[in-house]
Amino acid sequence: MWLMPLLGTRHWLIALGCFGLFMLLSVFTFRDDWAALDQAVSTWVTENVSPFVVTLMETLTVMGSSEFTIPVSFAIAVGLLWRKRWQHAVFLLVLTFGGMAVSFLLKFLFQRERPGEMSVVEAFGQSFEIASYSFPSGHTVRGTLLFLFVIYMCYHFMSKNGWKAGVIVVSSALIAVVASSRVVVGAHFPSDILAGVAISIVWFYVCLWLLRFILKQVRVRA
Repeated sequence: MWLMPLLGTRHWLIALGCFGLFMLLSVFTFRDDWAALDQAVSTWVTENVSPFVVTLMETLTVMGSSEFTIPVSFAIAVGLLWRKRWQHAVFLLVLTFGGMAVSFLLKFLFQRERPGEMSVVEAFGQSFEIASYSFPSGHTVRGTLLFLFVIYMCYHFMSKNGWKAGVIVVSSALIAVVASSRVVVGAHFPSDILAGVAISIVWFYVCLWLLRFILKQVRVRA
């Protein structure tokens, strides 16, 4: 297929696997088949995690918030533009805001209620009279996309293997921390965060494919 060369076979397998996982989670969530398991895991976490861990996770979960990811994304984009890497700056901004749009649309498609009381959308200290649904986790999507981009840039542009490995490990750990924090603080069910990570990886590869497709077209026409 003419699409294939723009991404390696391994990348296609990861993207398709994550899409399959998201679809599976979507079906079970839509049919409410996993409600009992989700509730049981959430209850166990609430009852067994120490207050110190909860407080720590309440701090770390901010790394998936709009207040954190949007300014950081803009700052990185400005730095990339200053380095004349416009294609990666555009990639990041499309990845970030497109991912937020995808998450928002999916939430309204499934309209799954959060654990506990229903809440409204909040951003930058403002509350909007829009229901904040649970599936998939928006914090998880935003945090995962940001740190996936960091991993991508580090993997391709850092020359020292030791630093590269360190950044990749830390970024991967932060994805896991932000995702799991949403369950610990009682904001989401486990299936919400799994779906958030899965759809984020799919969206990352969609954007990467688009970036490479556009760059290829530019080179062809040059």
